[in-house]
Amino acid sequence: MNLPRLGNQTGRTVVGNCMREEPRASKAWAGLNAAGRRGCWSRPVLLALMLTATACAQANAPAGSPTPTDSPLSLADLKVTVLEAAGGRLAYCDPDEYPIPHGSPLQNAQARIAEIRADTSAFDAILRHERLSAGQQFTAEELIRISDDYKQMQAIELTPAGDGYRFSVLTPQGGSNVGAMLLSGTVSRSGSVSIGRRESEGWPHCPICLAAGVRIATPNGEIRVQDLRAGMPVWTSDVRGRRVAGVVLETGHVEVPVGHEVIRLALADGRAVTASPGHPTADGRALGDLEAGDHYDGSVVVTVTLIPYKGATWDLLPSGPSGTYSANGVPLGSSFSSVSP
Repeated sequence: MNLPRLGNQTGRTVVGNCMREEPRASKAWAGLNAAGRRGCWSRPVLLALMLTATACAQANAPAGSPTPTDSPLSLADLKVTVLEAAGGRLAYCDPDEYPIPHGSPLQNAQARIAEIRADTSAFDAILRHERLSAGQQFTAEELIRISDDYKQMQAIELTPAGDGYRFSVLTPQGGSNVGAMLLSGTVSRSGSVSIGRRESEGWPHCPICLAAGVRIATPNGEIRVQDLRAGMPVWTSDVRGRRVAGVVLETGHVEVPVGHEVIRLALADGRAVTASPGHPTADGRALGDLEAGDHYDGSVVVTVTLIPYKGATWDLLPSGPSGTYSANGVPLGSSFSSVSP
């Protein structure tokens, strides 16, 4: 019986839309090939050698995140798999940096680790990815990696599609000033990732705008922020803080990232407004900087409550020197970067 020359065969592995050649040669296969040239092997011996080679290959496989199998993986494992396929680093709205930077990476990781441990599915997936165990004492570097993985997993949204999920993520491109790359693709329930589209994009727009439904004061009455258009009249203020009629110069909106939260600011006189924590107040602060007991616009802050939010946030730029407007009766500044005189 003549055996095939297995030692020189190569296999094809699909990576995204690319293929690469991978040699299958190993000591077990090479020995089998050499023995085949020396004479005949019985089928039981041949089968035993093939099983041994397969077992060795499995034993030597890296112990990181789950490789594609026929068994469905958890959503957390699939998110880690997508994160790995994207290069392990996303361009996203980091909750430790946005809307208001706070804490050091280690301080934030230490504050977050209890939350991560409570999310057992995500914690287990991260440990496999980082090759760590739940019972060990984590170093500062390991804590930061675990925290970074968890934050990025929250930024990955998997949308059911056929026998798997669709995803779109932004990754850093080149240097920090170059922009980002949009990767769109699918991941099967068993963890096989296919990236079908790569496009250059700008950095993600982290929203610092008003929640939909907030009403803006205009000479024509209060109008929902999402219904305003450039050229429409709006109440604003002059340099002395007096109300004057202006014109809407610009409007804009942005879809919020997964996990975004907005603030509901409530004042003692009954006024309340909902916007992103980084939205500017009329006096130059951020809504997220206000605390219960603070004085604001002739009243006192009663509560500042974080609320989960989905959809889009909206903003406008009025004409005039101040760039301010009244939202649900609360004076606010505009998040647009420029204010026209």
